[in-house]
Amino acid sequence: MEPKFVDWEGIPARWTPGEAWAFIKGEWVRVNSSDVGFNGAELDEESFFNVFGRLMALPAIAFQARPDRWTGKGPLAAFRAGR
Repeated sequence: MEPKFVDWEGIPARWTPGEAWAFIKGEWVRVNSSDVGFNGAELDEESFFNVFGRLMALPAIAFQARPDRWTGKGPLAAFRAGR
């Protein structure tokens, strides 16, 4: 699942169930995903940029647990190869 663009009570955020990042004081910080999920308003990408402008990129560690980011070279791939 691609992270959603969210207006979290006036704070730009990106969210998936279980992980959320908010742009606070000029940097992306990991925040409570439940709070963002319940209290944030999902925006499409264009609306997000219209409201908040262009922001710096998310840190490299953001949303690394997403299956679409797996390269097939980690421990899970080694486990599956051993079956």
